[in-house]
Amino acid sequence: MKKITVNDPEFSSMDLTAENLAQLKALLPEAFTEGKIDFEVLKQLLGGAVEEREEKYGLNWHGKRRARQLALTPSLGTLRPSPEESVDWDTTQNLVIEGDNLEVLKLLQKSYSGRVKLIYIDPPYNTGRDFVYPDDFRDNIRNYLGLTGQLDGNGHRVGSNTESSGRFHTDWLNMIYPRLKLARNLLRQDGVCFVSIDDQEVHNLRSLMDEIFGPENFICNLVWQKAYTANMTAQFVSDTHDHILLYARDSNSAKLGKFGRSEEQKAKFKNPDNDPRGPWKPENLSAGKFYSAGQFEIVGPTGETFLPPPGRYWRCNETQYKAWLDDNRITFGLSGTGRPMLKKYLSEMDDALTPSSWWNHEEFGSNKEASLGLKELFDGESCFQTPKPVRLIRKICELGSSGDDIVMDFFAGSGTTAHAVLERNAEMGENCRFILVQLPETLDIEDRDQSLAAEACDKFGLSRNLAELTKERIRRAGRKLRSANPLFSGDIGFRVFKLDSSNLNAWDPNPDNLEQMMLDHIEHLVSGRTEQDLLFEVLLKRGVDLCSPIYSREIAGKIVYTVGGVLFACFGQEITPAVAEVLALGIVEWRKELDPVTDSTVVFRDSAFVNDVAKVNITEILKQHGFVKVESL
Repeated sequence: MKKITVNDPEFSSMDLTAENLAQLKALLPEAFTEGKIDFEVLKQLLGGAVEEREEKYGLNWHGKRRARQLALTPSLGTLRPSPEESVDWDTTQNLVIEGDNLEVLKLLQKSYSGRVKLIYIDPPYNTGRDFVYPDDFRDNIRNYLGLTGQLDGNGHRVGSNTESSGRFHTDWLNMIYPRLKLARNLLRQDGVCFVSIDDQEVHNLRSLMDEIFGPENFICNLVWQKAYTANMTAQFVSDTHDHILLYARDSNSAKLGKFGRSEEQKAKFKNPDNDPRGPWKPENLSAGKFYSAGQFEIVGPTGETFLPPPGRYWRCNETQYKAWLDDNRITFGLSGTGRPMLKKYLSEMDDALTPSSWWNHEEFGSNKEASLGLKELFDGESCFQTPKPVRLIRKICELGSSGDDIVMDFFAGSGTTAHAVLERNAEMGENCRFILVQLPETLDIEDRDQSLAAEACDKFGLSRNLAELTKERIRRAGRKLRSANPLFSGDIGFRVFKLDSSNLNAWDPNPDNLEQMMLDHIEHLVSGRTEQDLLFEVLLKRGVDLCSPIYSREIAGKIVYTVGGVLFACFGQEITPAVAEVLALGIVEWRKELDPVTDSTVVFRDSAFVNDVAKVNITEILKQHGFVKVESL
């Protein structure tokens, strides 16, 4: 029976460096000598694609190399389940994860790499009031536990990133870079990523995303009108817009939806001449594109002649024009004195529209609309200052996801992304899933930027941290949708997980007290952890979806869990040789019932076996009946 330790490669998050090396070796094996890269050979194989100049184009800043390394450093943490804070734990396919999103993104690599269709994030805008917390290169899990008050002593604190720090842009770039680098790995080949940002960092973010995604995968800079009235106290120009940068994982594979034509847009089609084909609207008959036969003269009903405007051409030749004219598809206005226009009929047009890059507040909502909507959802209590409107995120979901796609937001904030996914599912009959990640940032009631949220937590009996409001918002949104759509039977639940250190004790040498260190390490597992804690770390580290159905059965007085018959786990204690035999045979019979198409693995608690005989017995019986791996924690 193999005993798994905290340093076991298969029991940490995905080693991205090893993955990159494996891919490079598969592509260019001759560039490797005795397992190491021969850079001289690699340069020869790549030819002119190698950039060797000292001065080169690109975005550089202090700490970039460390930030890149931080993304590649595996996490030794885990995600602990919290069913009591979840909704519909047993059936839901949605996730809400509390934790430092850098570590969470690392932990999700095995289970969700290449599976997410749409990522939307609204990261800190670096205004000087937003938090940018320090990432500890040596142990980011410990950094996170200290930052959130889960460790005694001097933990890191969330702080403001002010311009007086001297590293204003640098700190922000070091924060966002490794997170986006990890996020890209989670996207499907046809996936897309939307990132909200303001003018302060949009130029840096564009350069950074060009590097991570490749400039050829940039799709658009969407401009959203977040406010519909100007700020009269602005010093120079009132800021009424945000940017949303849109990138594809692979622009050749990317799939974007279209917007449905709104009632307001349909209302622009009229039928003033009672055309039997129904409502229409006039469109310019000229175009900027060159047409060799598009310079002929048109004679209107009054005898007036028309040529295309300077530098433009009729969008058809003369034969096509006459055909349109005979078919009553050309209009000169109701008076007959206007310029020639082409009639576009609503009945002949696709009901879906290719989106433009300008997103006005009438169609996409505003910050004020979002604040009022949240206030209503929270019984008149104001919680957040500048949340994103549900309509805006719904439009993003409409473009980037459909069916049962996975939508991810790892700066979840007020939880608008989850609300938008649920609302769209209820209206469209879809089953999109969401994965949200939010730092349980402590809210300070004395801080003017956090006081509203802190007061809301107090009113609703929640702990004063941002993640509590995120979860409560999703609960309320789900109940409201169910009430408004009684026929909707879709998923409005979510499983809650919380980032923590691994359930396996790390070997931490203490030369001053070797005897106590040995005693502490007799039990291989961290005290106070539940069977579910152990089970989900096993699932996570083996790349199993955290919402996979899990079944349990009592065998020989012990609870045994399985996921599809591929993975079995039993963390009960006091396994004697007699119990081991009954337990093993019971697991064998259960596997036969399930009849999985692949090999099966079994995991036990190592300290559960009362002696080596029990351990050997259970291992031999299971292997004789086709179990490939028998392991212990």
